[in-house]
Amino acid sequence: MPLPALIPAIASALAWIGIDLGISYLTSDTTDVSYVTGLDFHSFLESYWLSLLLYVLMMVMAVVVATPKQQYSNNGPGPRRSGRTNQFDNMNKRILALLIACFAALSCCIAVLDNGTDATGDLSSTYGEPTNINMGPGYQWTYTPEFPEDLVEYITVSLEVNEGQIGTVSGSTVTVFIPLGTAVGTVFDVVIKATMTSPVQQSATQYVTFTVVNALDVSGTLNDIISGSNIDFSPIATTGMGEVVWQVKSGTTLPAGLILNDGTVSGTPTGIGLQTISLTASAGGQSKDLIVSFTVWSAINSGEDEIIYSNNKTVSSAEIVNGEDIGVSWALTSGEIPEGFSLDSSTGVISGSSDVYQESIVTITGTTSHGPQQTATKQITIRSEPGLALVSPKTVYTYVGADPKTFAVSFNSNSSDRTWIITNMEGVSITEGQVSLGTFNEPGEHSLRITLRSAWGQMRAVTTTLIVEDVLTITGPSTLSLLAEQEGSTAAFTVTGGSDNVLTASTEDVGLSVRMADGKLYASDNSPDKDITVTVTATSAGGQTASQDVTVDVYSQLVFTSAPTGGAIIYAV
Repeated sequence: MPLPALIPAIASALAWIGIDLGISYLTSDTTDVSYVTGLDFHSFLESYWLSLLLYVLMMVMAVVVATPKQQYSNNGPGPRRSGRTNQFDNMNKRILALLIACFAALSCCIAVLDNGTDATGDLSSTYGEPTNINMGPGYQWTYTPEFPEDLVEYITVSLEVNEGQIGTVSGSTVTVFIPLGTAVGTVFDVVIKATMTSPVQQSATQYVTFTVVNALDVSGTLNDIISGSNIDFSPIATTGMGEVVWQVKSGTTLPAGLILNDGTVSGTPTGIGLQTISLTASAGGQSKDLIVSFTVWSAINSGEDEIIYSNNKTVSSAEIVNGEDIGVSWALTSGEIPEGFSLDSSTGVISGSSDVYQESIVTITGTTSHGPQQTATKQITIRSEPGLALVSPKTVYTYVGADPKTFAVSFNSNSSDRTWIITNMEGVSITEGQVSLGTFNEPGEHSLRITLRSAWGQMRAVTTTLIVEDVLTITGPSTLSLLAEQEGSTAAFTVTGGSDNVLTASTEDVGLSVRMADGKLYASDNSPDKDITVTVTATSAGGQTASQDVTVDVYSQLVFTSAPTGGAIIYAV
């Protein structure tokens, strides 16, 4: 066969092989045949598509060059040569048609490799029943398929069908995004393909349909409230993606005092000021946040009705404390504020002084200037007269069996008639400021409430604590031995009775130093001495004393007073 005829034949064979491989790939006909050093057709095209394209072009050029051209002499072509030339011309046309088909098949395969098939219609006959996912426009679905652990490193994930080009693959993760504006009811087909080429060749697919439904939409508002008010807030969610589940947005918390239960936020907020509820609605694997803000305004406080007394000294009613957020202003709405007193409109305080015997009852009203309008009223009674004073000792001591005694309570006599009251306690009485205490047989602590009232409404009261001590006793070690130039101590002494007892130590010995600490006697002397008397004394707050004598002996420190050279040597055998 002439060389020019051989070239079209080879080109024709290669073209048919290309068409066959392209059809096999497009119909997902996988075989065990490997092409080009073990590569399957998919990998072969992915790696050598440019070389194939150039090779096809070279074959086309070779055919064109090898094909003989029709030539005519002056006498015209001979019949034999003319027939052969026509034959080559017809063959050239057929070869060119086949080469064009081969080129188109290769181009189609490359396009499939790059973008996946943009298919429409029901693909269940090819890929089995799909998994349907409802999604709204503007939402995306992310999926990372899982495989047997021994295959993971060999697997490549791609989209064999990617209708509408809504899917992308990054590594092994598939992401599907429904474009905004997509009509509700639209269905997209996506086929996920996992392929491995070594050490064995195999592939698997998953068929997923995405049905476009109404997107998840959330709404809800809350009005401002006054502190202490309850909230019962049910946000609204509409979607075609299934049941909506509400939860607190990740990374946030509900305002203190609120809880989320079955899609309803309820409770009593404990905070003041701007509050934010951040929720996330989830449906069909999609989610959307709802941020709702409202303000909790402080509740107006009026304080309690009260009476203030002045004895020519400045006095004030209690400040009415309110939150700065509501801006409360106070005004007189009933009665007349007496001379010498005034009202602070910002605090609701009435203050002043007077020594005039008088009584005025006034009502003040507070009104808020911010937030929901609130009002509150308070009644204040103002009384004044010359001052009344009363002073009493905080604590008075006596002890069991002690003789009767008295103590005085000081007061000013320049006032109206006075009435004295003392707590009803047996053995205690008061007359014009003199408190008399009897003899008590039982120890104990008593609170004496002494009250002085004036006919003009003043009252002064003081509290004096009466402590009746038990008999004071002290017991403890009677001797103490120690080394010279070192401090020694006894065991702790035991003191019973008395109150707020204090332990002290004393001695007439000049060289002995003594002290008391933690109920123990500590002593030290620089020189040996014996039979030193130390008196340990306990003294109570009520004036009782009890003592214990301790005999102290101070010994020299143990040392050798002789040298070994002073001994005698004798024959001992």
